[in-house]
Amino acid sequence: MLVPRLAGSACAVAALLTLAACGTPAATPAASATAAAGFPVSVTRCGHTSTFAAPPERVVLGWATSARTLDALGVGDRVSGYVSGANAAMPAGSTAQEVSPDFKPAKEALLAARPDLFLANDENQLSGADGTASWTDLEAAGGHGFVLGGYCLDAPAPATLNAVYADVRDLGAVFGVRDRAEQVVAGMTARVSAAAAKRGAAAPARVALVQVYDGKVYALAGSYYNAIVAGAGLDNVFASLGQNFAEISAEQVLTSRPDAIVAVYEEADGAAAAVAGARTAFAATPAVAAGKVFGMSNVDISGGGVNIVDLVEQVAGEVYGR
Repeated sequence: MLVPRLAGSACAVAALLTLAACGTPAATPAASATAAAGFPVSVTRCGHTSTFAAPPERVVLGWATSARTLDALGVGDRVSGYVSGANAAMPAGSTAQEVSPDFKPAKEALLAARPDLFLANDENQLSGADGTASWTDLEAAGGHGFVLGGYCLDAPAPATLNAVYADVRDLGAVFGVRDRAEQVVAGMTARVSAAAAKRGAAAPARVALVQVYDGKVYALAGSYYNAIVAGAGLDNVFASLGQNFAEISAEQVLTSRPDAIVAVYEEADGAAAAVAGARTAFAATPAVAAGKVFGMSNVDISGGGVNIVDLVEQVAGEVYGR
């Protein structure tokens, strides 16, 4: 299923964030000030500035695999709910409850979950259109929004890994774990550098990111797609499209003569079928001749954050060798 935006394993390390001072059961003003040290914190997403007086305690996810980034920051236990509507699943052992079966959650369902942070997959989930809550609705109920990846309604999402690193740093600020966030980003950048180094002195391989859905071929470019490909030291043959996905003909893939093909799939067990379909449809390409056709999970792509670096490593290893 294609969704408005197309989202490895994250290293989840438990970390405790001290939120209360020792002493009497009732927090004193001094204890409350200690608990909120470093706050208030303001972040701006899609032109909306949200000010947090303290770290969020009840988080609703707009995409389940975004939980991996919060796990990496040591705050995964703050997730109380998630939005479904796709094949994304919460990590094993999560106690978070489904807030809505729809990708665009109804206003009533989201507000009933009482989030102090809605970590949105894109701004369509928080636009106030199609029955969704708006930024103002959420703030009036005591919550805040945060849109991952720069997926805003009024501008294209950034197509570099810098947007991913910015998300991690800003979430580190929101949760009061800035140092932890810097450690996570340092680890991510080191892994990206190591992945790109697999290319050596060779020219970047030319890769076609495609998805075959309902008999139609879609080229994937922009946003996370280009960020993954560029981070791995590759060139996306459809990078100039300027949009996340666009319907193209099979002939366009053939004439682009990619060195490798990444077949994106939706279902958890869809990799083999996606790869087999790409090999058949694009049999005359150098990629198929060289055995360079691979699958990639759209569920992982859409999760953003640390998921993206896992995918950079995946595609670099598959194209250049592990």
